[in-house]
Amino acid sequence: MNTKTLLVTGSSGLIGSEVCMHFARELGYTIHGVDNNQRAVFFGPQGDTRWNQQRLATELPGFVHHELDIRDRAGVLALVKTVRPSVIVHTAAQPSHDRAAAIPFDDFDTNAVGTLNLLEAARQACPESPFVHMSTNKVYGDAPNRIALRE
Repeated sequence: MNTKTLLVTGSSGLIGSEVCMHFARELGYTIHGVDNNQRAVFFGPQGDTRWNQQRLATELPGFVHHELDIRDRAGVLALVKTVRPSVIVHTAAQPSHDRAAAIPFDDFDTNAVGTLNLLEAARQACPESPFVHMSTNKVYGDAPNRIALRE
């Protein structure tokens, strides 16, 4: 049995899918991907990521897809308790800061509460497992642009 198990949220997205590919192909991990194609809800048909989910299922032996919304606290806890991953990489998000202004509660519930759900599930079920949170420089606003740089 492979004890190297990776749980990736947002596994069908750009970053998440590449994390899945790297950990499976280069590091020999068994991959559990979490995605519910929420991009299609946020961005319409052009945001659909099912094609990428299918690519992972086809190209990665042993890939397990979990259709789960990270806002589902009980579902997240149950999954993490069942899988007990040796590593968690959290890439799921509502990624557009422009959309955030139009859907502030959905944005907060996904990005903040979803992350809290995952952190608490990890604390309860596998506190020894590294938790990697992928984010964006957008969380800092324009402040980094005002930092004086020297070459």
